[in-house]
Amino acid sequence: MMRAHAPATTPTTIAGRANRRAAMRVTTTTVTTRAVSDASSVEASGDAAPAPPALESEVGVDYAPFKALLEAGEWEKADDEHRRLMCVLAGEEAELREWVYFTEVSQMPVKDLQTIDALWRFYSKDRFGFSVQRKIWISQKKQWAKFFKKIDWTTGENGDYRKFPQEFQWRADAAPGHMPLTNALRGTQLFEALLEHPAFGPGKPERTSEGSFFEGSSSRETPVRFELPTVGGVLDVTARFGKAAVIFVQELAK
Repeated sequence: MMRAHAPATTPTTIAGRANRRAAMRVTTTTVTTRAVSDASSVEASGDAAPAPPALESEVGVDYAPFKALLEAGEWEKADDEHRRLMCVLAGEEAELREWVYFTEVSQMPVKDLQTIDALWRFYSKDRFGFSVQRKIWISQKKQWAKFFKKIDWTTGENGDYRKFPQEFQWRADAAPGHMPLTNALRGTQLFEALLEHPAFGPGKPERTSEGSFFEGSSSRETPVRFELPTVGGVLDVTARFGKAAVIFVQELAK
């Protein structure tokens, strides 16, 4: 019986194996170095994915279900949950009737409205939310017809309101400001109260005995005040005007 002999190991074969092992070590080191370098670059440049907003509430409201619907892209269901949350924040009477009076908006906590708005903006990539709607509203000089057209709530030349819910655009690529929905069929007082809430802007100043109103534009928002003159002020102005009139008549007579 013949025995099989192992092939002879030559110096050339040994050198070839050594070269291949060395090449593998170099490749592995290069790949590892690149991976570490890439990770360091991402960390240094701050390109890591931003964390979702914190679910903060001043009154103990759970925003996890709302967050989950937005995260899943369930826009219509998220809008329904949003409406329920607004009633919760407005108080027990609003919860029972399932809609909000504009006079109840002022009692809604700032932190909670900001949480809701931050969730809308985060999951829509800054496309939806009250603060987004407010910017558009101001850019349209607070003219409701132009604003509703801009956020695609109306259709046609007559600006007819879309029918709820079937005609609204429950999509991530809907017009900026298209969501959340606020019922404006009976007037815009509720919507205005929300957009003027301190959670999103300076708020609407209280009307005083001296009289005041709020004027806003896309470039600035300034409380404008008109002071009513006192009785003494009126008499002083009248006396000054009368004296000036007498002097004028005397000059004409010369």
